[in-house]
Amino acid sequence: MHITEGHLPIPIEFPRSIGHEPVGEIVALGEGVTSRKIGDRVGVPRVQASCGRCEWFLRGKPMFCAQQIGTGSGIQGGHAEYMVAYADATALLPDCLAYEQAAPVFCAGYTVWSGIRWANPKPHERIAVVGIGGLGHLALQYSKSAGFDTIAITHSNDKVELAHKLGADLVVSEGQALREAGGADVILATSNSYKASADALKGLRPDGRLMLIGSSDEPFNILSPTEFFVNRFQIIGSS
Repeated sequence: MHITEGHLPIPIEFPRSIGHEPVGEIVALGEGVTSRKIGDRVGVPRVQASCGRCEWFLRGKPMFCAQQIGTGSGIQGGHAEYMVAYADATALLPDCLAYEQAAPVFCAGYTVWSGIRWANPKPHERIAVVGIGGLGHLALQYSKSAGFDTIAITHSNDKVELAHKLGADLVVSEGQALREAGGADVILATSNSYKASADALKGLRPDGRLMLIGSSDEPFNILSPTEFFVNRFQIIGSS
């Protein structure tokens, strides 16, 4: 939808096969490809390649290259029986991992893991996740698997049991409840509501980081600017 309605600042040529979380079996190899073989089970990320020469590529950050080639945007995507992918962009899948489980990792899963990495949590810190949906359910699992005290923030009573099953040590309904429970050093804002994400700031500890991972058209309003700079909070974007 974002591509076809022009919401993304990416030049798109039509006709276009979309789909940016593809997984599948390699059935043919391009000339000179030696790192993969026919029959390999692989997945493909959103960004497959860049120009290979700009400042961002040389700094190891090809996701900022203005000429990046994205799956479903710069090259045909995965909503098709067959697709072409750059060999270097493919990742081998372990045999024990089903395609249905692997596919979301190549965008939703990496989006969340990237946010956790940029938040740079330390072993003694607590992580909270606001927005237990398409990204948030993965954030809970990653945080718990990485050994962090993990808190889920959700207004939905029907998600409380699920949040505990996915690894949440505690489930609270909003930012004030998070604060009363001791707060969090890192908040992964995976919600598509910036109102909910901004409210979660009430429970951020001093020197805390709020990672904006979910996307919204709403303005992001800091509820208490004085408290924000006194406690040395950070708001960090992570796509």
